Amino acid sequence: MADLGSGIKQVAEETAEVVKEVTEEVKDSLGQALEQGAQSATGTQLTPQQIQQKQADDQKKIAEARRKIAFYQQTDQAQKMVRQQNKQKEMQRIQVQQQEKQVIEIKKEEKKKQPVNPVVAYAGKVEFKRGVGG
Repeated sequence: MADLGSGIKQVAEETAEVVKEVTEEVKDSLGQALEQGAQSATGTQLTPQQIQQKQADDQKKIAEARRKIAFYQQTDQAQKMVRQQNKQKEMQRIQVQQQEKQVIEIKKEEKKKQPVNPVVAYAGKVEFKRGVGG
């Protein structure tokens, strides 16, 4: 039982140490963040060379962004064109399919309307005689 009590006490002490260390780290990080915020709020003075370099970097970023925008717009246009072509092909395929169905239906109707020659119709039939005297 004494071992259990000392184990709990040891865990509590270690937890307290970890909490202190984490608290100190958070305080340090927070302090650094506050200092950086204060410096950026007051504005650090840049040298003319740094200003020129920053402007050049900004211009490069803008040019890269414009290039990407143009690329994405071209890609979008190409995709729209391909979709439109596919849609037209599908519509043509459906029309051809419908026309083929209509031709088949017309042929069926014409076949039904043709008069059947009784000789031809009878020639294909075989008489089956069943039973006696049939």
